[in-house]
Amino acid sequence: MISTTSKRLSAAVVPLVVLAGLVLPPSASTAATKSVFFEETSQAFWVVPHECADGSTVEATLLVETTRDFESPDTEDADPTARVQYLAVCPDGTSYSWIAFAPATIISAKNLKSVKATGSGIARDNLGQTHEVTFDVSWTAVGPLESSVNGPGSSRKQREATATGTVTFDGAVLVDGPANHPTRPSPFIRVDIEK
Repeated sequence: MISTTSKRLSAAVVPLVVLAGLVLPPSASTAATKSVFFEETSQAFWVVPHECADGSTVEATLLVETTRDFESPDTEDADPTARVQYLAVCPDGTSYSWIAFAPATIISAKNLKSVKATGSGIARDNLGQTHEVTFDVSWTAVGPLESSVNGPGSSRKQREATATGTVTFDGAVLVDGPANHPTRPSPFIRVDIEK
C-alpha cells in the first residue's frame, strides 16, 4: 500500500524531472553541428594609362579582387566572383570609371599559397555604357602566414603575395603583367572565418 506522502513525492518529482530535461544544456553532438563561415579574398592593383578627352594621359587604377565564400559543411563556393574595377581622373576633374562583378573560376592552394582566377563579365561605366571584360590573374604567396583574431569566433589569416595577369576591356588588353600600383596595398591572399 502506497502512503499519501509517497504519492505527493512522486507527483512533485515527475514534473521536476521533465523541467530539468527542458533546461539542460544541449549535448556535445548538437554543439558540434554549429556552422562555420569562410570567405577567401585575393586582391591586386595595376596602373593603366588612360587618355582623357583633352588628349592628356593620366594613370588610371585597375583593381581585381576575387571572392570565394561558403558555410561548413560545404568546402566550395557554388558561385565564386571577381570584382574588376577601373578609375581614371583627368586634369579637368572629370572621371571615367567602370565596374564588373563577374562569375569566376577560382583555384586556391592550401594555406593561402596561391590563387588563380579566370572569367569574364559585363562592366557598366559611369556614362551608362556596357563593356565586355575578361581576366586571368594568378597570386603567389611571398610572405609568412599571418593570423589575427578579430573578435570572439572571428579570425583572419593572410599572406602578402605577388600577382600577375591579363585583363581585357572590349577586347583591348588593359594589363598583361605583374601588379604594379605604387601606392595601393600590395597584393594579398586572405581568409576570414566566422564561427
